[in-house]
Amino acid sequence: MAWHTVTPFAEPEDLFIGQWQSRSSVLDDYKPYLDGRWNERFTNAWKLWEENVPLDYTGSYQRVRAYLREKRTSP
Repeated sequence: MAWHTVTPFAEPEDLFIGQWQSRSSVLDDYKPYLDGRWNERFTNAWKLWEENVPLDYTGSYQRVRAYLREKRTSP
């Protein structure tokens, strides 16, 4: 169905909660390492990305940066 057909009948929360929220990420295996470094007050995204590359991280710098941005903005 087209978006304009579904929208009037959908609940607002149905439109924004999707499968992408539970999808696994390339970064998932490296989050404990990033969290540990974050707790050591090391918050430079570029340096943390460089540290993860030798650990076989194949994801992008942008993904690391976005993860750290979430940590910075969360209460």
